[in-house]
Amino acid sequence: MSNPDGLLAGPMHTCVMNYRITRLAGGVPPGRPRSTDATDAVRKASLDLAYECGIGGATVELISLRSGVAKTTIYRRWPNAAAVLMDAFLTEISPTIAYREHASIVDTFKYAASQLIVALSGQRGRLLCQLLGASQSDDELRQAFWNRWIEPRRKEGAEFLVRAQKRGELRASVNFDVLLDVIFGAIYYRLTIPYAPLDDQYIHVLIDQVFAGLLTEKG
Repeated sequence: MSNPDGLLAGPMHTCVMNYRITRLAGGVPPGRPRSTDATDAVRKASLDLAYECGIGGATVELISLRSGVAKTTIYRRWPNAAAVLMDAFLTEISPTIAYREHASIVDTFKYAASQLIVALSGQRGRLLCQLLGASQSDDELRQAFWNRWIEPRRKEGAEFLVRAQKRGELRASVNFDVLLDVIFGAIYYRLTIPYAPLDDQYIHVLIDQVFAGLLTEKG
């Protein structure tokens, strides 16, 4: 059967049709957003589409339709749709993830890890897995993920470890890079290969086990 829209059936076609229905019903205001609002509009549209249709449905064409921002404008700011999504995702989620110093380094990391799994629960976690997959074949995307997500969080975590070491909680021989790999590598492993729950119970056991051999008598 021919497709009058010239689109393949599936997520992209469904998203186009949903957009058109919403537009006809008056749910999407006509006209382009002001330039100061364009970036936010594009980010929001890309996330909405990804949550509704998956990463494959969030094309530049559909992002342009949903946001009211011209494709040429989008391409001036981002190289492709995946880059738009990564930018939107990191902009949305970064403020919700923060370390907070507690009485012990163990409690500090339990809090940070718990905040992370809450932020990555549900559709956010599924989107992150798709973005991680896309970044394996996209150098710019992989670099953006490192620059804006992984590296800042590692630096922040290392700062807390340094302070704990200076307080005498952690042994002097602890390798911070390996320690951070073990903690967050375990979390991302369960996120991407969900063979068991990623919850607070797991986080508490993980952090206790990891730090068990690293603390001094004072810690």
